[in-house]
Amino acid sequence: MMTKEEARLMKKFNKQKAIDKILDDFTECRISSEWFPHSETQIEWSTHQEIYLILYQDKTWDYAEPKHLDMYVEDLKEQDLKDYSRGY
Repeated sequence: MMTKEEARLMKKFNKQKAIDKILDDFTECRISSEWFPHSETQIEWSTHQEIYLILYQDKTWDYAEPKHLDMYVEDLKEQDLKDYSRGY
């Protein structure tokens, strides 16, 4: 039988696990573009340039080499990470 504390910890959102899942899905080409509404950010793989484009709602943008994508995924709002890890 699980204690209340153990159950609480099991339900607790694991931010790093969600970040790792997004990074893995991009790396393994399971997704090539994803909109994160709470962060107002879209991350998109550009095959031609072999970089990730980070597009923001305010019409600004940035880019990241695959080895640096984690910095941008870590900046996503927690609600986007939760939604993604649940599959929306």
